Parts: sequence; C-alpha cells; structure tokens
Amino acid sequence: MNSVDRELTGANLDTLLKEAHEALDGGHVQTGRELSHRVLKMAQTLDDKHFEAKALLCLAHCDRMLSHYRRAHRASQRAAHSFQLLGDTSGEVMALTTHAFVAINLGRNEEAVEAALLSVRLSELLDKDEHSVLSYNALGAAYFWSHHFDKAEQALRTAIEIAENAKPPLSTFQSQVNQWWAQVIRIFYERYFDGELPSLALMRVTRESIMQRFANTHGTTNPIGNSVTTEAVLSFGASLDACWHGQLNQAQDAANALNSWAQRYGTLTWLSALEAWARTEIAWALQDWPGATQQVAHLIEIAVTVEHEQLACLGHLLASQLYMAQGMNGPALDELRRLRLREQIIRCDCLETRENVIDWQLSLRQRQHNIDRLELTSRQLEKLSLEDTLTNIPNRRGFERYAAELLRSGLERSQPPCLALVDMDNFKTINDKFSHLVGDEVLKRIGQILKTYIREDDMAARLGGDEFVIVFKTADLQVARQVCQRISGAVREFAWSTISPGLQASISVGLARAMPGDTVAALTHRSDTAMYAEKKKMHAQFDNLWSKVETHDQSS
Repeated sequence: MNSVDRELTGANLDTLLKEAHEALDGGHVQTGRELSHRVLKMAQTLDDKHFEAKALLCLAHCDRMLSHYRRAHRASQRAAHSFQLLGDTSGEVMALTTHAFVAINLGRNEEAVEAALLSVRLSELLDKDEHSVLSYNALGAAYFWSHHFDKAEQALRTAIEIAENAKPPLSTFQSQVNQWWAQVIRIFYERYFDGELPSLALMRVTRESIMQRFANTHGTTNPIGNSVTTEAVLSFGASLDACWHGQLNQAQDAANALNSWAQRYGTLTWLSALEAWARTEIAWALQDWPGATQQVAHLIEIAVTVEHEQLACLGHLLASQLYMAQGMNGPALDELRRLRLREQIIRCDCLETRENVIDWQLSLRQRQHNIDRLELTSRQLEKLSLEDTLTNIPNRRGFERYAAELLRSGLERSQPPCLALVDMDNFKTINDKFSHLVGDEVLKRIGQILKTYIREDDMAARLGGDEFVIVFKTADLQVARQVCQRISGAVREFAWSTISPGLQASISVGLARAMPGDTVAALTHRSDTAMYAEKKKMHAQFDNLWSKVETHDQSS
C-alpha cells in the first residue's frame, strides 16, 4: 500500500471514528459500535496502533452503554494498555476512567478505585481540566459503590470545583448526578442496617439542583439531556424520590417515563433493572407484597443478564428487606446466602483478571521510553499504595515499611518497639451468619477503634482478612499491654447490634517486644504465637466455666 493510500485510509479512520462518537452521543449505540469495530479492523490491517487504541476505547464506551460489561472491561483494559505503550497519557486517562466505571458495574470495586486513582494522578501530569474532572468523577463513583461515602463526596466536590474554575467553565452535571447517586446508595444501605429510611432532605435538594440545571440547559445547541441514559436516570431519580416521599402516583408516572427511555436502546440494558427497582419500591410502599417480590426478582434477573453485579447484589439485599418486612425470616436469610454466593463469584472473576494486570504492568516496564514517567507517577502513588482501602488505615506494605525502620532505629537508640497482633474471633461465623457486607463493616469499625486508642507515633494497620497489627514505637511492654486490654474491652463493649441485630464481636491480641537481631517477620511471628496462646487460654477458660455450669446443673 503506497503512502497516498495510507493517508486516505487514515483520514477514513478519523471520519468513521467521529461518526461512531456522534452515533453514541445521539443514543444510536449499536450503530456506534459497528462503526468503531470497522475502525478497529482497518487499524489492525494498517498496523496503526493509535487508531487501534482509539477504536478500542470507543468500543468500550458502546459496550458499556449496551450493558455488555465484561466485553467493555476487556476493551477498556486493552485500550489503556495500548495508550500506555504509545506514551499517550491523555488517551490513557480516558481509557482508565472508562475502565473504572466498567469495573464498578462488574462489582470489582478495588479494581475500579485503582484505575480511577491512577487516572487522577496521570491527569495531574497533563494539566487538562477536562481530564481531571472525568478522573475525579470516576473516583467518586468508585468510592461510593465501595461505601466510602465521605471519600466519594470529597472526590466529587473536587471534580465540581475544577470544572467551575476552568477557563471556560466545564459542565458539573455528571458529578452532581453522581453526588445524588451516592446519597441514594447511602440511604439504601442505612435503611437496610437501621430498618427505616434516614433523612431524605439532602437527596431531594441535590436532585432539585440537578433538575434545575437540566431545565436551564435543555433546548440549547448541546443539551445535557441528549443522552438516553441521562434521561432514564433522571426519571429513575424522580420515581425513587417521589416514592420515598409517599407520592406514589408521581412515582408511577416517572417509572413509566423511565421505561420509555430504556426501550430506546432496542435491547435489554441496566436501565430496565433501574425500572424494576423503582417498581419494587412502589409496590413495597403500597404493601403489595406479591408485586414487590415479583419486581425484585425481575430486578435481579435483569441485572444478572446484563452483567451489572452491583444491582444484582443490591437486589438480593432489597429482597431480603422485603421478606423481613413480612416477617419471613427464612426467605430473607436465603437471599443473604445468595448474596454471599454472588460476592464470591465476583471475587473469583476479579482474581482471574489480575494476571492480565500483571502482564500489563510488566510490558509497560519493558518499554524504556515509559520508565521516566512511571518513576514520577510511582512517587505520587506511593502514599496511596500504603493504605488499606476498606479500613482507611495502613496496609501490610505500610506496616512492614514502618516496622522495619523502627526495628533499625529503635534498637540503635535502645528503645525497641512492641508489636501486637490482633485477630478477630470467629470472623468467618460473622460473614456466614450476617453477610460479607456486615463483615466489612465490622472490619471498618475495628480499624476505627484501633486508631482511637493508639498514640500519634504508633501505627495500627490491617494485614489482610481479619488480621490487624499495632506497632508501639516507644511504649514498654506493660504500657502496651494495658493499651491492648483497653482496645479489647472497647471492641467487646461496642454496640455491634446497631450494625445488625444479634451481632457480637471480640478480638484476641498477642504482644511481643523487639529483641536484638529481630526482623519484622520474626517479631510478627512471636506476636502471632502469643496471640494464639491467648486464644487457647480463652478457650480453656470458657471450657472450664462451661464444665462448672454442667456440674452445678447435675448436682441440682
């Protein structure tokens, strides 16, 4: 193929890709997908890596809109990888934000947070406000689906501030919609844990602000409402808001409008699952239990079909609430078991993708022209890599780094640190009986309690699973033991029933002081041994007490 043919073909690629994006923006998603797939095949024939990456990103957008999330996941990951190898940071940021949203839909929250965080840091290198807004918006969404609502609000506020201060100002609409989504998800889970709806005032204020902005922009040359998904989500918001405020006729009308918008894609998407959620809430408000049960089953079925794992999990919790509202505890527990099974499937799916991520990172490091950029971003991500995303305290890596430094400096100054290994008692039983969602909440509270009782120079960290560790920088063994006893008491006395009725939690603690020649592994092992000795002692005391009770009963 001569240079003229290549130039003409390159121009065709650009034209086709623009047409694909225009079709996508107009709601003609299947047309957009067909065009972007043509661009991909032509780019591969030409060995044009840049257009190949752009076509993959467009395909990921299309598949996300069509609710083919696993297909979108593969395309967005390949696009991000390709942009990295090309040194196109702008394209990489766009692909990472798309990848974050797709990972959210698949229930892979940690992967979503990682992709969004990397996107945020890379966007800072570009100094392009529109990229920063997209990245912080994705990060906010990843955080609120992970139930880190404070972090979500912080990220979304940052996105809005950047958009408002840009020259010219950028749209804040999507970030505001995500603020409202965060409030909806928070309210849903607070109702699950507390048994009743919390205050809806902030949700209504946020939604009214969004609708006012929508009304002011509607009818302009580039109206916000051009997106079918946006129109459908706004209808869902209207239905849920009206239902939770007892305005059931308005809720029905908004659900009908949602259905009308959802049908425009011509295929089943997650928007139909939103409609089923809205109709479940309406039936619940009417105490139409058969109708509510039918709709929530429809919600789960659609969510599973379109691969929206977040809504599928939410559907199981909603079904459990419905059964509990009817006093049907058996079916309610069955739904929680189904939720645990679905969570396990999500975890397995997520593990299968980690090999691709490793290959992705290795190939990136093999390209010399990317090494300098990686060194810069790694310093910025260092702090984030030392924090546990669930409990917001240091993770194993942060602990090992801190403890290694303390062992070196403390022994030199004749002030050896102490280390306490903290293990949850019967944590598997909590997960099995109350769900992994409750288990995660227990771990968060344990992290908060540990942080509350240690000094500024000490460290509380999560090693993984239900294991935590406390590093006492200068405390002697007796003082450290007293602190550990206070922490154990605080855990026992915490009002766990506010998280879930009947819930109880306790910890076992093993304490050891550093000795000359200790490594982090050796000190941790001694603490671990002490912790298991403590567990064994507690079991022995319990068995002895139970034996006395049985002897007393027999003598009576």
